[in-house]
Amino acid sequence: MLPQDATASHQALAALTPGVYKLVAILDTNTSERGNGAPGNLYSRQEGLLRISATGTGEGEVTLNTAFPPRVFRETDLVKEVQFRSKRLSEFRGTDIFLKAAVILPASYAANLARRYPVVYIIPGWGGTHYHGANPRSQQQYGIGQGKDKIYVYLNPETQTPWGLHAFVDSRVNGPWGQALVQELMPWLRSEYRITEDPRKTFITGQSSGGYGAVWLALHYPASFAGCWATSPDPLDFSSFTGVNLYADTNYYADASGNERGINFVKGVPQQTLREARMAELFSGDGGQQQSFEAEFGVPGKQGRPIDLFDPQTGVIDRSVVKAWRPYDLGLYVQSNWKKIRKAGVGKITVYAGENDNYLLQESVAAFGAKAAKAGADIRVVLIPGADHFTVRSPELTREMQNEMDALIGN
Repeated sequence: MLPQDATASHQALAALTPGVYKLVAILDTNTSERGNGAPGNLYSRQEGLLRISATGTGEGEVTLNTAFPPRVFRETDLVKEVQFRSKRLSEFRGTDIFLKAAVILPASYAANLARRYPVVYIIPGWGGTHYHGANPRSQQQYGIGQGKDKIYVYLNPETQTPWGLHAFVDSRVNGPWGQALVQELMPWLRSEYRITEDPRKTFITGQSSGGYGAVWLALHYPASFAGCWATSPDPLDFSSFTGVNLYADTNYYADASGNERGINFVKGVPQQTLREARMAELFSGDGGQQQSFEAEFGVPGKQGRPIDLFDPQTGVIDRSVVKAWRPYDLGLYVQSNWKKIRKAGVGKITVYAGENDNYLLQESVAAFGAKAAKAGADIRVVLIPGADHFTVRSPELTREMQNEMDALIGN
């Protein structure tokens, strides 16, 4: 008998009509890393068969005979892998937790052993890991090698977190990733590589979820970074959370008229509804985009799992969870804390979003910018005409960001 309560992607098991169906399977045995392809997860290399004799009733067999192997980092003379055990995160999680990064050195690094270099920390977006730091296309995207010589630290925001990308935010569910970066990894990197100890030559940049993390770090550790450049950041202001006003709306899936909300807009046309997107994530298991928000901004529930922002079946928003999320609404945070942030010595913060962002993040960026302006904050918000979520970080914008870093570095 097939389990009738299993979450279905397209069609519930109980609705399958008589016939023979192909089976493939993945078993998520790695409970510390998100994603079906995490090392150690088992999968079937050959298809099995499911025979339905009557509607919703049948038997099938599929063999899980292969495990996903650990990924290999390919070092070179100028690209090095870092795996650093964090005392803070290990104590929080009760097991060894490592920060992982790729350190990309300039070609001049070996020429003058007395020289110390400016540093740029990079937080990539969804699916981005430190392995991409060795990829020429990823290096080009973030301007690595452009302008004045710098050391780049390409961070991994996905390692050892079962609930999704953590973005290096201090979280009540994921743990103190921001503290671990700023107070543990950064000092260690300065001792291992010839990275400047001058915060005026220390920068951070990020894309999408990494964009939110970059802004969060710049605001919460303002003395540590001389500049922050974020592109297409995840919602900075929760008055538009992928198009949903968490403070006014009652349902995440539908508006006040009962119309389903769309997401992933391409030329103005949604490719999914928010309901469909959430159902697809539930089908895939832990670690989807919505759950990553709940772990990043929320509080733990049973067995440490993040509490849902809304009922996944009905879409009804939990007001108590919205209240718990408020400290991570960066528009409200700037509004209440800018004087303290400025006094601590915050560097210039610039946020870019495309006017046609696929996930409506331009609305959140605009709302954040309005609150920052009202607070008198030295924060620049730029909406780029014609750009979407993925085309904001153009070669021209990358050069502009590098030029601004170089100007701050000076002679």
